[in-house]
Amino acid sequence: MRGPSTLAARIGARIALSLLVVWILATVISLLVLMREMNASYDKTLQETAQRLLPLAISDYQLHRVGLFELRPDLSLLQNLDLGLTHRILSDQPEYLLYQLRDWQGKVLLRSHNAPMNPMLPNVKPGFSSLEHFRLYTASSPDGRFHIQVAESVKHRYGALVDSLILFLLVFILALPISVLLVYTAVKGQLVPISRFTKAIARRHGQNLKPIDPMNLPDDFLEVQQATNELLERLRSALNSEREFAANAAHELRTPLAVASVQLQRLRQELGGESEQSERLVSVSQSLQRLTRLVDKLLQLARADSAGLYSGTPTSVAVVANMVARELDPANERIELLMEQAPELQLDPDALAVILSNLLENGLKYAPISSPVILRAGADAKLQVENLAPNLDSASLEGLKERFARGPERSKPGAGLGLAIVSAFCQQLGIKLELSLIGAGRGQRLRVNLDFSALKPEPLQALPSPKSG
Repeated sequence: MRGPSTLAARIGARIALSLLVVWILATVISLLVLMREMNASYDKTLQETAQRLLPLAISDYQLHRVGLFELRPDLSLLQNLDLGLTHRILSDQPEYLLYQLRDWQGKVLLRSHNAPMNPMLPNVKPGFSSLEHFRLYTASSPDGRFHIQVAESVKHRYGALVDSLILFLLVFILALPISVLLVYTAVKGQLVPISRFTKAIARRHGQNLKPIDPMNLPDDFLEVQQATNELLERLRSALNSEREFAANAAHELRTPLAVASVQLQRLRQELGGESEQSERLVSVSQSLQRLTRLVDKLLQLARADSAGLYSGTPTSVAVVANMVARELDPANERIELLMEQAPELQLDPDALAVILSNLLENGLKYAPISSPVILRAGADAKLQVENLAPNLDSASLEGLKERFARGPERSKPGAGLGLAIVSAFCQQLGIKLELSLIGAGRGQRLRVNLDFSALKPEPLQALPSPKSG
């Protein structure tokens, strides 16, 4: 059986168990002490009762002996003596005391109506004695001629103890859940800073490695917070070094690659188009073009990692989409733009162009030849890029966002950086990116959903009209 999963529940369960054990021990100890004190109190009362009854019983016996008791029963000193207990906590209690007046030979001279006719004890030794169902005390007259034995029901004596135990249990049943609830609430309240600290760690990623504030953490967690910040700083330094290296390397490679491409074109012109060397130059030129595209992608990726908020003029999605479509599909044969009520975004136009160009370029590259690539944009600032993708499966969708990850058609040119660049821009700018497959078979389509609603510019509030004089 699985135990509590949260820290507050675990601490609450441990404290509840501890309270239960402590309460049981305290109850047992209290009952033992209470039993000892009650026995001592009842023994004292029993002794005092016997000492009070002895002269009264002797007097009644002497009246009975001379015959006055039958003539004048009102002279009896024990007639109106009540040996019963009035009320206990839970129920009425019948008479619980009985007595026997005995002579020096042990003969029963006088007894209470609830006492047996035979002696309760074979001897009349003064002091306390214990029977099976009674606690008995023997008191003797100064001359030793009379002895009275007063017995108390053990059931009555321990009945009060049972009542006390029931009271303890009632209090325990009521108090324990309340105590556990209060402890759980208090522990959960103290764990709120730790929960905020955990959520702050979860929000950190490659583009957000800022130090985490203490957030009123307990002293025990300050070392964890400090160690986490040191780790984030080391990660930030490592990632910055990696990004700077990639950006610098890509930037430095662009110039020699461009020079090499120009020199190859001149060399091809000088050699002519029919020579064997010319065919080799074509292969080298294609390799240089692929390398140039890879360098451009790496530069875009480096730029995505450092993209920030845009505070300039809002960018028109329709204008940027048309510009990218003309560049990628000059003949206007495959890219379809559905730009009804396309919004404006508080976004760098170059960043939007990079995002759209990578998505459209991927669609043109991996969709079947002559199939359309559709870009939709609505007033709700949600964009969709859709193209046929019959060879994709849902299990590989999320992996396409990784760097250098490619789909099943590896024969297509590319380095597997298009969706990784889009994902990096979206993560940095707070844009929601979702990939989904629609349909089945040859009609299966890949749909890329982009939610730019967080980047919509806030509407300007109208200025109040001047009051007429």
